[in-house]
Amino acid sequence: MVVASARGLGHAFGAQDIFAGLAFEIQPRDRVALVGVNGAGKSTLLRILARVEVANHGQLSLPAADRVAYLPQEVDFPAGQSLDAYLREAFAATRQLEAELRDLESRLAVVSSETEIAHLLARHAEVQARLEAGDGYAYDHRLQATIAGLGIADSLLDREVATFSGGQRTRAALARILLGGADLLLLDEPTNHLDIEATEWLETYLVGAAPALVIASHDRHFLDAVATRTWEIADGDLEAYVGNYTQFARQRADREARQRRDFATQQAHVARTEAFIRRYRAGVKSRQARGRQKLLDRVVRVGPPRDPGKLRLAISATLRAGDIVLATEGLAIAPDAPAGAGLRGQSPGMPFVHEAPAGARGITPLVTCDDAEIGRGDRIAIVGPNGAGKTTLLRVLMGEVVPVRGRAHLGYGVQVAYYAQAHEQLDVGGTVLSGVIGMRPMSEGEARTYLGRFLFTGDDVFKPVSALSGGERSRLALARLSLTTANVLVLDEPTNHLDIYAREALEAVLDQFDGTLIFVSHDRFLVDGLATKLWEVAEGRMQVHEGSWSAMRAARRAGASAGRLAGPTATASPARAPGSAPGRPAGRGIGSRALPDARELKVARERATRVADDVSRLEAEIQDVVASLESAARSGLPSSLVALGHRLEDATTELREAEERWLAIQAHLEELECLATTR
Repeated sequence: MVVASARGLGHAFGAQDIFAGLAFEIQPRDRVALVGVNGAGKSTLLRILARVEVANHGQLSLPAADRVAYLPQEVDFPAGQSLDAYLREAFAATRQLEAELRDLESRLAVVSSETEIAHLLARHAEVQARLEAGDGYAYDHRLQATIAGLGIADSLLDREVATFSGGQRTRAALARILLGGADLLLLDEPTNHLDIEATEWLETYLVGAAPALVIASHDRHFLDAVATRTWEIADGDLEAYVGNYTQFARQRADREARQRRDFATQQAHVARTEAFIRRYRAGVKSRQARGRQKLLDRVVRVGPPRDPGKLRLAISATLRAGDIVLATEGLAIAPDAPAGAGLRGQSPGMPFVHEAPAGARGITPLVTCDDAEIGRGDRIAIVGPNGAGKTTLLRVLMGEVVPVRGRAHLGYGVQVAYYAQAHEQLDVGGTVLSGVIGMRPMSEGEARTYLGRFLFTGDDVFKPVSALSGGERSRLALARLSLTTANVLVLDEPTNHLDIYAREALEAVLDQFDGTLIFVSHDRFLVDGLATKLWEVAEGRMQVHEGSWSAMRAARRAGASAGRLAGPTATASPARAPGSAPGRPAGRGIGSRALPDARELKVARERATRVADDVSRLEAEIQDVVASLESAARSGLPSSLVALGHRLEDATTELREAEERWLAIQAHLEELECLATTR
């Protein structure tokens, strides 16, 4: 059964076609990655599939509107609605069945007419069967697992959703969609605003999810983990590939290589044929020349390979740094520490020290750092959850914020170029053109040619910086970075707002860079491709790890060494049985309490087991009471029916309470186990 299909689908804005003649089918459990350059039409196609926009041309077959769920990049919410109420809308039908079931149980406890009892029992059995078929007893578990996995704090449940930040809005909308049970999920950049841990949870969830998926994303690692098919939108057309992003990239490269060979071969044949025709157009071979012209006219021309609009970067260092580029000693940082002077007072290439001034030493640190050294040529990726302090650490290393304890040393011969996440290095009062001319003397023509390598063409170069999109600002910041001769690049989320092709180009040039890299990124593809060491900022501490992100995560999943901060792997299952993990706990920092001993862990595990047994016992008891009610109705015993009705109502209440206790105990147990792994 086809979930959705299109034939001859086309859409235009004014006279400009976005795409035309698209044809595709989406099968059950398809997981489709939608890729292409910024502006190719990915978001437009998703909006059409979501019925937010109507295509100008073609035929489109979709599921019913309530069976399609859509996550846009920007989410709006009505005023006055709490997060808890918003999320529970996903279970409106289930909650209605619950309310009807409670009403039936209350009526069974008081009625005495056998006919009415039989009618109520029949309806009770029907409603309960529908509730069980829809996994109705587990929706509270699903809700808790989903918000925990996406890193949504329980404290936000009572807050008004309309007051949330952009990242919180995205997480809330994503949680609502995952809980809704639609047949087709349309997700536009779902990993925006998610940290790595939440993204990994989402990957595992989507791989096990029943609905078909169409996902527009620039996160290559995410697409590798989730996608089974890839659609590329380019030049108004859609090319379908089998497999995830890496498989698509390989197939695309093979296809482009074949197209280049075919184009070159055909061009050579055409050139030889045209030369023959020109030479023998008149003379003894004129008949052959006319014949060849006719054959040439009938040749179907192979087009040149498509240019996807890739950035063309080049970054190189001119001065060799010393052996030690940067070192930290007893460093502790806080975002509310006073501002520093930055590197403006540094003599080029001379050693420099950022040290905690006396006035900052009373500030409570957000992060304490292990002593660390960065050698010439090292590639350091700073990773960790949102809000952990990664950007603050970079700003301390750059001298923009003073340390609250300890110091950071910049070594001899170090020349730093800094790429800030919010692009503070750009002059919002200038233009694209002035932004690069100010970096290095060049003529306007040279600057325009140079900016063309960063996809600024025509009058784009006269755009004011204040009017640029996020992607355009990122490209301008990279253009300025390419004009530096620094031997140390410090980059804060350099792939934000870049499409997949721009990310590939940036990764390639950074891989060839002959200096030192220090970068913050949630792009695991970039981290795995470049990093030789990881600085992990989490739970108030910065630790150093050798090797790649994937190696560190694999070691943790295998129960790796005591020196690493192990974290529980969040469950992907939307519905859980007692004893399984409810998702990532909102655990406290390691320094907030003493490490648990073996007895404390044993007691917590025993409590969790006892409550899980209570849940199982109550579920079995409810089934027995329902069976007894049906038997009593057939036997015509009104007094038994009343007593059994009361017992059913009581057991249902006890089950809900036991499930809530189990969730709380299980979260506490996982926190203890997480702490215990740090011994």
